[in-house]
Amino acid sequence: MNSSNPNKQRGVTLIVSLLILVTMTILGVTSMLNTRTEISMAGNMRKAGIAFNAAEAGLRAGEAYVNASTTTTIYADPSYVGLYNKDEPSPPYATPATWLDSIPALTNLPEVAEQPKFIIHYLGERSQNVVAAVNIGGYGSGQPGMTVANFKVTARGVGQTANEVRYVQSHIGHEY
Repeated sequence: MNSSNPNKQRGVTLIVSLLILVTMTILGVTSMLNTRTEISMAGNMRKAGIAFNAAEAGLRAGEAYVNASTTTTIYADPSYVGLYNKDEPSPPYATPATWLDSIPALTNLPEVAEQPKFIIHYLGERSQNVVAAVNIGGYGSGQPGMTVANFKVTARGVGQTANEVRYVQSHIGHEY
């Protein structure tokens, strides 16, 4: 004979079911929040990548500008905006007003809010440049017959909005 009386059930099944339902709801909400965060992170990485690629395009254009130049005298001429002579201090790159007078990279990047720009700072000839004169162990101590001028090229790239800005910089030598 069955000793359990159906009228004396205490609702344990209902409580267990509600606990399982609450647990599943918490897991679902947590999963949705994690997915939303990951989507936001992926979007931000994409935006940063676009800005970095724009800055790289500007840097390559600046290096091409240096390689196409035939003399260093243009860097002492104040009418050439975005070009700095060796006697001038480096411009404040993080200040947006610095880039108003810089050189556009002549690129046509479709996804950016603003085309990349670059600034070139002439550092002097290899023999005049303190950094280039550092020589460990006499390696390459002899100056070849041509004159090698050193330049610092800095480029600024903007992403899809003006909030994504990246700067890249390189040092380049050019023979004259």
